[in-house]
Amino acid sequence: MSKQAPTDWIGTGEEAADQRLEPAYWRTRVFRNSYVRAGKLHRVRGWSAKIQYQGVRRTVSLGAVDQDVAAAKAADLFAQLQQAGWPALGSHDEVQPSEPLGPYSSDPRGSIDYWRLRLVERKYRAMPDAKPEFSCRIEHDGAGCYFPLGTLNEERAAEQALEIFNCVTREGWESAAARHRRELTLALFWFGSPFCCTYTTIHTRPGEARRLAKRDGADADSVNVFVVEPDETVAAGLHGLTSQAPGFACRETFADIGSLRELGSVDEPGLLLVNRGLPGFSGEELDACFKQLFRDCPVVAFSTFEDSEQLFNSTAGSHYGYYLHRTPPGRMLHLLEESAAAKHKSRQNTASLSRWVRQYFKKQIDFLTDDPGGGTLPHLTPREHQVMTHLCQGALDKEIAEMLQISAWTVHNHLKNIYEKLRVQNRTEAVMEYLQK
Repeated sequence: MSKQAPTDWIGTGEEAADQRLEPAYWRTRVFRNSYVRAGKLHRVRGWSAKIQYQGVRRTVSLGAVDQDVAAAKAADLFAQLQQAGWPALGSHDEVQPSEPLGPYSSDPRGSIDYWRLRLVERKYRAMPDAKPEFSCRIEHDGAGCYFPLGTLNEERAAEQALEIFNCVTREGWESAAARHRRELTLALFWFGSPFCCTYTTIHTRPGEARRLAKRDGADADSVNVFVVEPDETVAAGLHGLTSQAPGFACRETFADIGSLRELGSVDEPGLLLVNRGLPGFSGEELDACFKQLFRDCPVVAFSTFEDSEQLFNSTAGSHYGYYLHRTPPGRMLHLLEESAAAKHKSRQNTASLSRWVRQYFKKQIDFLTDDPGGGTLPHLTPREHQVMTHLCQGALDKEIAEMLQISAWTVHNHLKNIYEKLRVQNRTEAVMEYLQK
């Protein structure tokens, strides 16, 4: 005769339902969801549970960080199911955009707890003196963006994130962008071959005037900058950052390339920044509207991205490699600020800008090639520093092997060791980590 060991198996019927009303039943059944982003596995802080009732099984986000609190919430949800069935919890299809999502909706994004678990303090700030604040990435209809939330208080930040999400779902992205700051990566493209780009973090400025009188506050010794950007909040941000650069003054922003016809010779543009995604940028319109009238004025293309990873993924490089360098917060024209000549000339020309750009990027490359490592990242071997130097220049594994006169298999092994030492998972992350040391 044997004695059967107790089990936590739950049968069917009233007894089973009664057990599911107890938090103790759910404590061992709640779990943390995970997701993959940019090749990395992320595990959310909150708990979820799979609940089955009347032949329907759903995964529900419980929001709570504490496991016991999550178990109690799961028991409470099951009690609601017994009383009114699945309609009591609602469904994603039944929730109307004009109605705030309830705390127990099957779409967890209607809960403040959901957003509290997704608050992050971003690594790079838009301005050097900016106060720390939480940000949150909000996604809807296949689009996503980081929104700074203006506080390090979790409760207030989560409430702000929920408010922004409701604005996006009810009124659309355009309305949300007009009301709330967004965090973007701004990339300036100086050369195409070799591909040379500087990038920085910027915040949009909703609610600010996008145009100023052309001569209000203009400094006769400053380089006059004009910006072509259709998004008013981005244009306002670029206007402010450009005007803060020593030796530069943003005179006006335009919504499209055709508006550049308003400029006359009296305006004396010294630098034109143009969103390269605009119609007419790569055709004859830019030539007809601007270049033919201001032949010596440098034209620099730019783009905005959700984050730097998106920028790197969009970079195809060139036959002569590619160079990307992050500039300090609030100094989008850092590359030109370093030239003393920029502070004494109210106009520039394409030749001088080209010279400054080459000197700037040569300095970055010399930093890598003159003394690989230079006391930084001492845990990398000299050969691994050499591999990283060529990797930062955009070389492929086969090209690195040829330049170092080693086999491609050896390069693969070096990269594997580098990834482990730098605690990264791919080439892009390795380059970012190496250049930031």
